[in-house]
Formats: sequence, C-alpha cells, structure tokens
Amino acid sequence: MKSFYKTLLLSAAIAAMAFSSSITFAAGSTSLGDAAPRPETAVQISQAAGSSDQITFKQEGTPVFASNAPETLFEGNRSDGSKVVQVNNTLYRDRMKGSFRFWSVHTNATKKRVSFYMHVKNPAANPVKLYIKRKGYSSGSSADPVTSLKAATAQFLNQSAGTGGTYLATIAPGKSYVLPYSTSIAPYQVMNYIGDFRAVNVKTGQSETVIVSDIVTNNGTTKLEEYAMSPRIAPTNFDFKTGDDYRGLLKYSARKVNLKVQLTEDAPAKYIKVSDSEPFAYSGEQERLTANWNVQGEPLKSPVEVVGKNNKQRGSYWFTDLIYNIQIQHSSDQANVHTLYGAAPRSDSTGYVHYRIDDGPVETYSYGNKQTRIISNASSFTLTTMIQPFLSVPLGLYFISE
Repeated sequence: MKSFYKTLLLSAAIAAMAFSSSITFAAGSTSLGDAAPRPETAVQISQAAGSSDQITFKQEGTPVFASNAPETLFEGNRSDGSKVVQVNNTLYRDRMKGSFRFWSVHTNATKKRVSFYMHVKNPAANPVKLYIKRKGYSSGSSADPVTSLKAATAQFLNQSAGTGGTYLATIAPGKSYVLPYSTSIAPYQVMNYIGDFRAVNVKTGQSETVIVSDIVTNNGTTKLEEYAMSPRIAPTNFDFKTGDDYRGLLKYSARKVNLKVQLTEDAPAKYIKVSDSEPFAYSGEQERLTANWNVQGEPLKSPVEVVGKNNKQRGSYWFTDLIYNIQIQHSSDQANVHTLYGAAPRSDSTGYVHYRIDDGPVETYSYGNKQTRIISNASSFTLTTMIQPFLSVPLGLYFISE
C-alpha cells in the first residue's frame, strides 16, 4: 500500500517546513486541532462528468446587506492631494424585506473617533416590528485586522439562528429606528459587525420592506436622519490605489454543500477550495454582488453587478454560512481518514478557521504559512464554517487516507 504519510513528509521537506517531522498520521496519534503541513500532493475534486467524487451547492438563507466600501475611512486630503469626505455620511443604503443579514467592516483612518449606526426607516403604511436573531462584533488594531476581528465570527457561529428573534422596536409609518452597533472607534482601529434581522408588518404578520442605511459619524447622532436621507452616499477609495468597491446586496446568506469523496491508494489525498471567486469557483458556489450606487456615491437607475479592477467579478466571500455534508469513502486497507482545513493550495496567506463539526462546539484555530489544522478524523460528518473579514480567500479543505 502506498503510504500517504511518506508522501506528506516528502512534500513538506521540499517546501522546507520546519514542523513537518512532527506530523504523524498513524492510528490513534492524531489530535483534533493539531497543526499539519498542507498536503501538497493532494488533487482537486472536480464536478466534471465521470468524476469519482461529487460536490453540489445549494444557495439558501436570506438576502445580505454588505458594507465594506470604503473599507478604510478617510476625511481630508489624501497623499495625492485629493480631498475626500467619508465620515458623517451613509456608507451604503438599500431596501431589505423580511429576514435579512446586515454586515459592516471598516477601518478608521481619520484623526477622530467614529461611531457606526444601522438606521432602519419604515416606508410602509403600517407599523413594522424589527427583530434581531443573532449577532457578532469585534474591533481592534488595524495593524493586524485578521486577529482583531476574529471574535465576531466565533460569536455569531455560537448563536442559534432561531426563527423569531429578539424584539428590538416597533417602527411607526415614516419613522426610523437606530441601532448603534459600534461606538467610539479610535483612529487606526478596525471593526466588524454582523447581524441577522427580521422586519414584520404589525397588522398582517407578513414580511415587510424597510430602508436600511449604514452610517458613520464623528459628531454624534443629531444628524442621522439627514445622513439617511441624503441623495448621495460616501464615495469609496476605488480610484485611490485600490479597487475599493465591495458594498451592495447578495441574494443568499448560506450554502448547503453535499460532498462525497473517494480516496484510493492511487489518490489518497484530495481537496476543495473554499469560497473561491469566479471563474474558479465550483458551479453554484458563487453569486454576484449587486449595488444600487456607484463608487462615487451616486445613485443608479437600476442595480448593477459589481465588477472590480481587472474585470474581477465580486461575489460572496466573508460572513457566509457554509454547511458541508461530507462523506469520505476509502479502501478497506486504508484504516484512517483525516480532514484538514486551512491554507489553500499555492497560497502563502495565514489566518484563522472557525468551524463546528456536527453538533459540537465552535472551534477557532490559527494556521500559518502553508499550514492547516486537523478538524476531523471521521468518514462522515457535517462541517459548519464561516470565513471572517480580512481573510484572503479561498481556503483549502483537504481529505486524506492512510
């Protein structure tokens, strides 16, 4: 029988990984959560006809309000002499109906503390009740945004999605409700917030449409209504050395994935990339971000797909519920199977993985360069995971037998 352990050690040595000699995939010696070298010899699972593996995606969940541009907030003159005002402004605004996800990720590069608000206006003829189902929040230094923001994802995954949610407010026709979700963020600090909400018509009990604005200020709350009604919103930094354009709507907050993996002596290691972008993503994995505002903050007559520099299609990456139902089949003489999660093939990015196996606790682990974590030694399980903000995508999910 071919030994995957020997192959793994060889590939790790070639990659000059100092920790490779300590990795042993032998019966009873593998601990969940242990660091492991990325299996460089793993082959990618394909959706092509005739493949021995199967992977299908189903888009589920609720619409998503995503606010990540301008990712870095400025107010004043940039280094090229241009002037920009992004604070005391709406960062994104759109109409949301019934259940929806709201998330916001921004860095404060101004000279003052700033606060963030979700402003919800009721344009309907009847009162609207607003509920929150679950949330996550964290902030910290912008010098290491990945570490600063990891807590929000773990918080969110630890809460039940539920059905009804916790009551927040009843909003009268034409009136508004304001949720101060992040206050007093200092210069050179970064914050992220995610929440699942539900808007219900009081009289009919049916889903109702509300107008949601993501607002940032450094002058308190006295002008929130003015900012929420402004005919223009904040410009992004798209033309300032960056493709800063990620704000808009997604149709679905979740992916349900059925994955069957066939491991053999000839193919003892396989992988999938998690949350890859078009055109490399699996069929059904991605959807396209749309926006009703351009990067200059001007309203559009109809929503457009957001396409960045180099014609890169913007899709669904951070803060998406990813649920993988995994079945691993292997040869009878290959007694052990292991699933590893972390750095994608040919990627030098580092970061954190947040996940749950079946009904177990939420786990958070860091992974280093070309590194993964062992997350399961079972041949059949459900993996629930979410990619946190500022993490480079895709990630890698590996399946090995020995």
